[in-house]
Amino acid sequence: MSGSPERKFFENIYRIFSSPLSNIDCGEKCGAFNEYGVPVCCDISLIVPSAYQAEWDYLKDMTDLWQPWSSSNPIDADLEDDVQDGQVLLKCLGYRQCQRQYRTMTCRAFPFFPYLDSKGNFLGLVYFQEYRELCWVISNLSIVTSAYKAEFQQAFNLLFKQYPESKESYSQFSSYLRKEKVISDDKIILLDFEDNVLLLDPDSEISYQVSYEDLESFGPFSITKDLIYPDENPD
Repeated sequence: MSGSPERKFFENIYRIFSSPLSNIDCGEKCGAFNEYGVPVCCDISLIVPSAYQAEWDYLKDMTDLWQPWSSSNPIDADLEDDVQDGQVLLKCLGYRQCQRQYRTMTCRAFPFFPYLDSKGNFLGLVYFQEYRELCWVISNLSIVTSAYKAEFQQAFNLLFKQYPESKESYSQFSSYLRKEKVISDDKIILLDFEDNVLLLDPDSEISYQVSYEDLESFGPFSITKDLIYPDENPD
């Protein structure tokens, strides 16, 4: 593996996509509402990270942080079917032993995924809808830094070039989200790469700019959103 193109690719993409999502430890915000105080993004009972096979090969060579995920629970069997082609499911040693330089791409991106319009244009970041009441960040999108969004854009553009099938997969998922939002008569919240937050109509795909203060908050965070924390310093 040493010196291979795959290793160099993930060494490079990990170096590029290395900034924290925010200037505060958002795990402390959601962990207080999660079982055992574990940050949602690190709770293997809620989220099972995936990695590209070459990414996993690189991680195996560099760290003991990760190992293949498995479950004896029949309910979890569908996870294997849902993972993108060419990816594997992993589990780590836990958030207290995290080696941040060896986080997977899915860890770095959470709770977001790259959103592509119906023409295949990569427009920005959209959050996974199923984590709205669990992830504090989703109710506080203003804390996502400009540096993080810029690195997200650069990293996924490189990933799409290296793995075109990944771009197609995210394009299909974006299309699925639009269809779901049409049914629920709801807008898509999009963070673009110009530091704007937009509401996007899932049918017409027309978007318009809004302010972070206009956005809805969810679950327990709808109560805490208006509280001011001394460590919150939006970029």
